[in-house]
Amino acid sequence: MDKGKKRKISEENRMFNDTWTESFAFFTDETGLPVCLICGEKFANNKKLNVARHFQNKHTAFAEKYPDGDERRKAVAELMRKADRSKNNFKKWVKSANSTTYASFVATQEIVKHGNLFTDGEYIKEAFIKVSEHLYKDFKNKNQIVQKIKDIPLSAKTVKDRTLKMAENISKQQIQDINSAVAIPSPVMSPKIKVILYK
Repeated sequence: MDKGKKRKISEENRMFNDTWTESFAFFTDETGLPVCLICGEKFANNKKLNVARHFQNKHTAFAEKYPDGDERRKAVAELMRKADRSKNNFKKWVKSANSTTYASFVATQEIVKHGNLFTDGEYIKEAFIKVSEHLYKDFKNKNQIVQKIKDIPLSAKTVKDRTLKMAENISKQQIQDINSAVAIPSPVMSPKIKVILYK
């Protein structure tokens, strides 16, 4: 390799290091990339420097409250449980609908995760239909498969609505988590604060 050429991150074959979970409160998502358990920020590559810098700069209070060792291990385990619960709740919620609705939520999640426009749903659907015509041409039920894809609701309005529902779901879970972590307020606490905590 030329010394003048910079190596691309994709060529470095970096992997998520399991020790980052306890040290920096990060876990790996389904794509193998690091995600912060505390704030949910996702990184585009597996670089220890980036993960460590994020933790040290944005989560100093967590680091001080839970120093290395058993305390940190327990706190991170609890964050992992909450992340798993949140993921499972979302899956149950979406799976209760039919398969095309479920597919619509999955596609919407990908659109939002990549910061794309809501109108990209229509583009994805169109591309998926065209690809499927060739991909499933040897399948006996090709027409049924293609029809199922055509039935997936992915208009810009639907993608927007799905995004709002997912955001609502996440907000409810966060409020439940906050309420479960907050002790019963003392009588001297302002009534306004009580409303915010238990809203």
